[in-house]
Amino acid sequence: MTATEPAASPPDDNRRRSFLLLFSTILVVGFGNTMLLALLPPLARRMGLADTSVGWIFSLSALIWVFASSFWGRMSDRKGRKPIIALGLVAYSVSMTLFALICIVGVNQWAPPAVIFLGLLLSRAIFGAVGSASSPAGQAYVADRTTQEERTEELASLGAAFALGATLGPALSGVLAAQVGPITPLFLVAVLAATASLAVMRFLPESKSPELPLEPGKRETSWKLALDRRVSGHLLYGLGISVVTGMLQQTFTFYTMDRLKLDEATTIVYASNGLMVGALALLATQLGLLRLLKLQGRSLMVLGAVVTAGGVLMQIAAESLNLLLVAQFMQGVGFGLARPGFAGGASLSVRPEEQGGLAGLTVAVSGAGFVISPLAGVTLYEMQGMHAPLWLAVGILSSMTLFAVFSRRLRSSGGVSSSSPSAGPEGG
Repeated sequence: MTATEPAASPPDDNRRRSFLLLFSTILVVGFGNTMLLALLPPLARRMGLADTSVGWIFSLSALIWVFASSFWGRMSDRKGRKPIIALGLVAYSVSMTLFALICIVGVNQWAPPAVIFLGLLLSRAIFGAVGSASSPAGQAYVADRTTQEERTEELASLGAAFALGATLGPALSGVLAAQVGPITPLFLVAVLAATASLAVMRFLPESKSPELPLEPGKRETSWKLALDRRVSGHLLYGLGISVVTGMLQQTFTFYTMDRLKLDEATTIVYASNGLMVGALALLATQLGLLRLLKLQGRSLMVLGAVVTAGGVLMQIAAESLNLLLVAQFMQGVGFGLARPGFAGGASLSVRPEEQGGLAGLTVAVSGAGFVISPLAGVTLYEMQGMHAPLWLAVGILSSMTLFAVFSRRLRSSGGVSSSSPSAGPEGG
């Protein structure tokens, strides 16, 4: 087997077990991230931090994630998928442990808010720099073991694993916060991430043999993949989805607190319920509705943007918890359609030896929006009111819908077989 050929797929039962283990590790990441979204806003106010500090804590991590995930995707091409996945989970465990310890210091006012803010920034940066390794390596692992016909649905299942974790995170955060306080759940995530890393190293079979270092000319080509006409349209759409996701997620807890005029404890419970409903909708979409619709990537992108925009408009009109839950459900369905649409379409447009680099790019654009969203989301929320970021999200989603409908690149993108000698630019 040459360095650029994908490893042979194992029997289906072995592959299913491998995917189940991989999905379990991604579940842990989703679990922790959405738990943090529910817990951090009220914690930040208790520690004396400004509302905008929450956005910037996520923003720095996302900025580092954008550059690091592409690196880790290419590194998984060279070193193998399994060690890179495990490394990312270890870093995630370390990041969450430090984050929880710093929150303890902040809540007890053992250090000034500025020091606490810096500590939270740096601890979360560990996740962006090294914890970002798991997602692109995991996505490339799935691409290694799927045919073109299977890939969009299997990548959607990977997203569904994250969504399941995102469902459990808010659900448990409200219960645990009421029983043992809002910081203890962060330690639980750290333990789960460390356990998942050990499980990957012990039980996940490797799917790709390590390659020789890339030649300088080939490495330069890998860096330029983001501008390749085969995938650039998908990545641009993915960036839009990421910006909207970041704005909606990072303002939802504040929005719930202010819109319904709630105290800290009630906010955690209500916001957790909303995030859980959205994650459940995304999960149901990617595990069920997506398989029933059998739509191609561009159609999923159009439908996903339209449904998400409807959910945002519902949130603007909502004046009760029930209507907020309906809005979150619609947004979850929309994201559940849009994300596999752009990720699957991009993956089908490149050759097998480019899957690691492409996976790093799709993960990078998914994080890139969280670099922009503090300015477009939390800061806009604080300066212009609670509805300002929501109207901006509607505008972005409308533009994405038009782009997905009329872009020649997206309409002409198609699968690249493993035997294709080349895959040149398409569309215009």
